[in-house]
Amino acid sequence: MENTFLLNKTSKYYYLKYYKTLQYEIKIEGIVQGVGFRPFVYKNATIYNISGYVKNVGGAVEIYCQGTRDNLKRFILSILNNPPPIAKIEKFQCKFIKGESSHRKNLYKDIFQIKESVNEKNLLKFISPDVAICEKCLEEIQKSETNRYKYVFTNCTNCGPRYSIIKGLPYDRNYTTMEKFIMCKDCNDEYNNPLSRRFHTEPNCCKKCGPSISLVDNEGKIIECKNVIDEAKELLKAGKILAVKGIGGFHLVCDAKNEAVIKLLRNKKQRPHKPLAIMAKDINAVKEVCQLSAKEEETLKSNKRPIVILKKKPSFLLSKAISPKQNSLGVMLPYTGLHHLLLDEELRFLVMTSGNISNMLMEYENNEALNNLNRVADYFLMHDRDIYIEEDDSVVKVINNDEKVIRIGRGYAPYISKVNEKYEIIAVGGEQKNTVCVSKNGYSYLSQYLGNLEDFNCYNNFKYVINHFVNLLDVKKYILVHDMHPSYTSTNYVKSQKINKIQVQHHHAHMVSCMAENSIYENTIGVIFDGTGFGLDGAVWGGEFLVGNRKSFRRVGQLQYVNIQGGYKAIKEPWRCAVSYLNSLDYNPLEIINYIDKEEAEAVIQALKSGINCFLSSSIGRLFDCISSLIGVRNYISYDGQAAIELENIINENINECYLYDIRENEKVLQIEYKRIIEGVLKDIKDGESHSNISAKFHNSLIYATCDLLYILREKENINKVVLSGGVFENEYLLKNIYKKLTAKGFEVFYNKKVPTNDGGLSFGQLYIASALLKEN
Repeated sequence: MENTFLLNKTSKYYYLKYYKTLQYEIKIEGIVQGVGFRPFVYKNATIYNISGYVKNVGGAVEIYCQGTRDNLKRFILSILNNPPPIAKIEKFQCKFIKGESSHRKNLYKDIFQIKESVNEKNLLKFISPDVAICEKCLEEIQKSETNRYKYVFTNCTNCGPRYSIIKGLPYDRNYTTMEKFIMCKDCNDEYNNPLSRRFHTEPNCCKKCGPSISLVDNEGKIIECKNVIDEAKELLKAGKILAVKGIGGFHLVCDAKNEAVIKLLRNKKQRPHKPLAIMAKDINAVKEVCQLSAKEEETLKSNKRPIVILKKKPSFLLSKAISPKQNSLGVMLPYTGLHHLLLDEELRFLVMTSGNISNMLMEYENNEALNNLNRVADYFLMHDRDIYIEEDDSVVKVINNDEKVIRIGRGYAPYISKVNEKYEIIAVGGEQKNTVCVSKNGYSYLSQYLGNLEDFNCYNNFKYVINHFVNLLDVKKYILVHDMHPSYTSTNYVKSQKINKIQVQHHHAHMVSCMAENSIYENTIGVIFDGTGFGLDGAVWGGEFLVGNRKSFRRVGQLQYVNIQGGYKAIKEPWRCAVSYLNSLDYNPLEIINYIDKEEAEAVIQALKSGINCFLSSSIGRLFDCISSLIGVRNYISYDGQAAIELENIINENINECYLYDIRENEKVLQIEYKRIIEGVLKDIKDGESHSNISAKFHNSLIYATCDLLYILREKENINKVVLSGGVFENEYLLKNIYKKLTAKGFEVFYNKKVPTNDGGLSFGQLYIASALLKEN
């Protein structure tokens, strides 16, 4: 926070103390709109007998205040030290006007006002994420004597929708999708009453004047019933699948204890294996099925209400079909009034997964949802409050007692961070797990997860979100930044624009995403492990050791190259990776792998010999695929990273052994050679070693080899800082153990926490690389 107002012993301070009444103009920037900031200022002004006004100006709050020196000091400190729960002050400026000689003397004597907003451009603009319903609003919904009993859209200045309903700034009702709902007298009285917690709550509403819910079947026919929510609960208990509209889009919902309906949902959603998230009634229900630490409980109960990845209890009570071949489970708590009312003692757990067909855009418009989900959902529980910006639930893990964002969305997006203020930049990210990042007036804004751009609807939404940020932030003369991969949809989007462009190498973007998040500027060693990234030499990188800063890098280490056959098929069919690795070591794959189609395998071997549809790869992700296939864990995947995830889930954490490995220098680049690792795996398979032990020894080999290579680099480069980034570092066992070993040896080690370590963080890294390059020029 920048604080330009200090009450200290300066000459100005001694000059001011002689005035009985002082006047200041204050400007506050940050997340200060839509969070109850103006009512908060008003209430503090009445406490400390301050006169003046407060108003929204563009994306900031402006305060004119007049009072005695001591009262002004208390007033200002109360604003700085105890802002509203979801507010975030980024910049605070205070200008002394004058005391009793001022022309404004007594202009607001004994009056403090909330004035109408002013829409000024080219100011810092901060957007509040959507947050969960607060305890006070929840209490109103649950008490029959209140006028909001069972009203699911109940909210106040401390809770409710924000980012998903904002069409423009300043954050006033007429710039949101609540514009069409005219407040009734009671709601309007609350809105204008400084003593109400709904004072200037822009989405304020009640049963008489606000949005409403409806229940329809999958043909759009309204279900006539006494109580919509009670009827929906009965349908869920009867084994039906419901599409339920929330804050950022639709969820597909069913009873988490009904294995038959979960399997049916998987089949209809075309999601055979990928884990499904659940929503639990309360924290006690979570504790029935999962183990959780104090930090995990705190994260679950926070007003962001993310999906938190938790370890299952050995005696797991729910259907195994929710997260097959996983020892973990994604869990969230209710975050809207509707969710709280759907869950009860019978329905303590609901499967709540994104309302889409796999890899497609999450549905968020009523008509589109009915058209696209009517073959999946039996019924639709909808409402008539429009969603302006679609956003999925955020997914986080707690690692080393810190939140680590896996998927950025509701509650966390947009993520705002400081950057070089001179340039306006739009970074467009990668192909999968796409996000975009935009900079304006010294801050960057990282969007929510936008999905896989190969899907046409996801691509259209990608363009829609870019345009939304451009309009919202008043971005004009911007520079576009993209990945080096020539075939990415995001790259082709940039190439179609007649605007200045910068291209960025994939793994450098991962590296800088971590550096920028952790405010690192100097030369650093980056360990970047992922599945696919276009390398400077045209090969597919993914097991990289880089040395560099925000502007440039050198590749100083890598996983040894292997020639892999099959192009994109090799990612979807891990057995192709196994065949390719074995072939590179002069083994006959047909003599070793006896659970694949012999004709297909022979075709791959011949293609490898002829160099047909092959690519060089240093990807750690493909090595994981190879090992997973060799031991029979996974030969075909149905979601990204499945083979590696299932391999991690069978680790025997009591095993400390590893396979032998070699690190050699080749053309000034250190290489981790895989020959002896794979030979060790093959020997253990032959000797009948358990899959869990093989997985542990393989993981340990990567951990030890990575650390050994870093010990060498520290001596060669005289650098002690290391950043760990890339999608493979979603692997908790790998991340925690590399971190532990390196810090024990005195390294300073950093990894992504607020910015996704996977390709969801690429746009963030791209933007900061471009900013550094532009600043240099």
